Formats: sequence, structure tokens, C-alpha cells
Amino acid sequence: MKFTRIFFLSSFIALMTFNSLAFASEAENTAQLDADGFSVEMNDPRYTKLKTYLVEMKDGVLTPAKLVVPEKTKFRLVVRNLGNKPAEFESNQLRQEKVLFMGAETTLVIIPLDVGSYDYFDDFAPTTHGKIVVKAKD
Repeated sequence: MKFTRIFFLSSFIALMTFNSLAFASEAENTAQLDADGFSVEMNDPRYTKLKTYLVEMKDGVLTPAKLVVPEKTKFRLVVRNLGNKPAEFESNQLRQEKVLFMGAETTLVIIPLDVGSYDYFDDFAPTTHGKIVVKAKD
């Protein structure tokens, strides 16, 4: 009896690990890029004064997992949780952290950044990582 319980428990853990790895590999996408090589901005009449980009979180998947933005430009991130469980957008490098319940949306204003790469992740899904790549304007 004890062996059966351990077997099913270890099988469940292995299956959950496999599913989270599959979701992480699906998240390796990049936002559509414009002619200059930067991510295409979100088209929403509510957000007109700043460049605005959308990040969607859904049960351990970030879409897009990579944003490309111009250097020295203040911009806004709209973060939506489309999943069935809470998510936490967090970036130590950007000093940003927001918890989003199911169906919630929030906005973050990001100060002008230097050229480089800035990581962000879902703190409630440890395998979920994204990246903001800041590149020079040509």
C-alpha cells in the first residue's frame, strides 16, 4: 500500500514537472517586430502618451517571453493574467513587482533603460521567465 502511494505521488510530480517544462518551451516566443527591430506597440486608445507593450500571463506561460524596446525611452507595460490561478509579475532588475489575480490587468511605467537585457518572471511559476531586451536606436 505504501509503495503504491509513493509510486502514484512520484508519477504525479514527474507529470507536473514535464507539463511545466512544456509550457516553458512554448513561452520562447518574441513579440512581433517592426521595421526598426523593436517590438510592436499595443494599440489601445487608453494609452497614447507612452509607448505601451502588452505582456500576458497564463498559468505559467508568458506571452511574449521577449520584448525588444528602444534605449533611453520611458514606456508602459500592460500585464494581464489570463490564467486560472494568481500570477506575480516580478523583476529584480527593474524593481517592479505586482500580484495579479485571475482575469486582472495592471500597468507598470518603466523608466528609461540603458542598452542591455532585463529579466522578469512569474514568481508563482518558477520556470516562467521573460526578458526585456533594450537596444540602441539606429
